[in-house]
Amino acid sequence: MLNHSLIKTLLSLRGNPRACIYTEPMWGIPFYLFTPFASVYMAALMVTDRQIGIIASVLVLLSAISSLLGGAITDKLGRKKTTFIFDALAWSILCLIWAFSQNFWWFLAGAAFNGLREVTANSWNCLLIEDAPRCALVDIYSWVQISQVLAVFFAPLAGLLVDGLGLIAAVRIIYLISFVSITLKFLILNKYCTETQVGKQRMKETKGMSFSALISGYGAIAQSLFSSPQMVITLAISAFVVITAMISQIFFGLYATRTLLMPEHLLAYFPIIRAATMLSFLFLIQPKIAKYSLKGPMVFGVCLFIAAYTLLILIPAGNLPLLVLCLFFEACAQGLVLPRRDSIQALFIHPGERARLNSVLAMIVMLITIPFGYLSGWLSGIDGRLPFVMIIVIFVVQFVVVLCSRSLSTANVRAMEAAQV
Repeated sequence: MLNHSLIKTLLSLRGNPRACIYTEPMWGIPFYLFTPFASVYMAALMVTDRQIGIIASVLVLLSAISSLLGGAITDKLGRKKTTFIFDALAWSILCLIWAFSQNFWWFLAGAAFNGLREVTANSWNCLLIEDAPRCALVDIYSWVQISQVLAVFFAPLAGLLVDGLGLIAAVRIIYLISFVSITLKFLILNKYCTETQVGKQRMKETKGMSFSALISGYGAIAQSLFSSPQMVITLAISAFVVITAMISQIFFGLYATRTLLMPEHLLAYFPIIRAATMLSFLFLIQPKIAKYSLKGPMVFGVCLFIAAYTLLILIPAGNLPLLVLCLFFEACAQGLVLPRRDSIQALFIHPGERARLNSVLAMIVMLITIPFGYLSGWLSGIDGRLPFVMIIVIFVVQFVVVLCSRSLSTANVRAMEAAQV
């Protein structure tokens, strides 16, 4: 077991990658405790499907704005300081507000703070990889997925609370526990991480520059992004992943309980099925296909996504085994697509402009995503299956884009990394 490539990578991690990976469960466990119940918690407090969609769209809009500012903030303040400040604003305050939420406006206020998460997503990603060996990128991103997957196994605790205390009281307690855990995570990470070498250089270069001057350069960065076929495919894949994940995360719980008539407490157990499947996949299958080009595994992963959501909308009410099979297909697809999406972005972005390129990329993805929150809420109000029909259509488009991409046809992660050293 110790000879497994992923285990070797984990044990060999030092510095920032080690601090980021080892503390991730302290955020992941709370996140997967409250996420399955977020939409049904809102609905229980009389928030309508359309209002849930509005909250999602506002969250994405504010995320787009924070993405625009995130690169400049990260370069100006440094990766470490930015991560600490904006993690606290985006996640700690969110948990406190939603723990005491009473109606739509409380949830909207929480979403406003959570919209700052794109700033810290950028800075944290820079902390994770900028001082890491390039040959270990896929394994590092796999461990990000694994740490989050392992956190899912704590989800039954939420189910027990919901079953024993009722939905609203239990979710309020979960948000308060989450506030404590993730705030401790931010404090520990801040203590044990250091500013990256690229971060130090960017802080020196931007010391005498205003934020407006830094942001003014985004036009040229966006132009360079769209002029690169590799970055265009990175943008497309990121947009597909973010849109479909947002819709599924928001409306799966409502669909499972309303249309498929599953008990609410089972929502805590469904992530375990995904987690166990993805964990097995990452350890048993991922090392065997890491040497192949990015394109083949990603095409197959998108096909599995299409199969999963097609099955989801065809499942008869109350049929738990078919729902489990659907979750199995989805988890395998995530194991194929997500690490490669992250690796593509890390490899195709120039290291010296990583923060600002990440910001522009994330901003464009968020802007593309904005209408889908409201649209999926409107569709869900008509028929609970329609948001997932839209997901299938998006994945069909992604299949065509990935299949026709020349950038991914011969790309091998390790070979590309060696070429860039």
